[in-house]
Amino acid sequence: MAIKNIGFIGLGAMGTPMATLLFRAGYPVKGFDIVGEQIRRLIPMGIKAARSPGEATEGSDLILLSLPHWKAVQDAVDGKDGILKRAKEGQIIVDTTTAPPWESRAMALRLSKRKIHWMDVPVLAAPKQVMEGKAIFMVGGKKSVFHEIKPTLDKIGMKTVYVGKSGDAAMLKIAHNLILFLNEAAAIEGFTLGLKAGLDPQVMYEVIKGGTATSDLIQRRGEDMLAGNFKVKGSLAIGVKDVGLALDSARRLGVVLPISGIYHQYLLNAQYRGWDKEDATVVMRLYEEMSGLKREPEFGPSVPE
Repeated sequence: MAIKNIGFIGLGAMGTPMATLLFRAGYPVKGFDIVGEQIRRLIPMGIKAARSPGEATEGSDLILLSLPHWKAVQDAVDGKDGILKRAKEGQIIVDTTTAPPWESRAMALRLSKRKIHWMDVPVLAAPKQVMEGKAIFMVGGKKSVFHEIKPTLDKIGMKTVYVGKSGDAAMLKIAHNLILFLNEAAAIEGFTLGLKAGLDPQVMYEVIKGGTATSDLIQRRGEDMLAGNFKVKGSLAIGVKDVGLALDSARRLGVVLPISGIYHQYLLNAQYRGWDKEDATVVMRLYEEMSGLKREPEFGPSVPE
């Protein structure tokens, strides 16, 4: 089936650039978001506004979801005038949400009975990278449907990879994000140690950024972390959710993740303090408190040469 018309549900930080690129690639796009302003901002460029997920689904060959969590996905699918109220046989639903793999598999099975194709397609990219066409799409579901959606995803991303059966791409995204957050934990601990010892933050950043301990997180956020700037790039709320999904997956599979369990407690502690909407690296504040580190011109006691 050739994909011609697209419905898009969830026009937040990730959804907006994806919907924009699809429209620029020549696809008619009909979008919905529970925050009306999100879709109103896109109307001037030519994207049509839908009043519900069901309306966004009607007449669309492909429906993409970009939502913050699984509850929002369930509401979009089964809620009042949700997707299933107007979905037809042969339609393809692509869920880009970081979702529980077991839930995604169950959704795929349920929808297959109505001959609707559910594909888990999480994205590896930050919003800025998505807008630059640098997203990597990981696909779980029927391989035949993968071949149908790949040309469309290739038009807006850098790479589209088939991972395996339903839920496999969702699982890979969780594993990826767990590594990302544990990289974050390692950076926080190393930075805190260096700051308490009185090292020059800029020198420390430049050396670590160029050394073997570097990571994408250090290159993109390290300078801000050392400056105490936790302006959101990936929210703490996402960290709590994603590491929680990894721990839940580990429990179901009989996998031991001790370091992840400890770091999740730090993420939760930061959440309890009301830091949900700050960057996940805000956990560094907890380390500073425990270390008695005060952000002053000179960090910690001077160390004899």
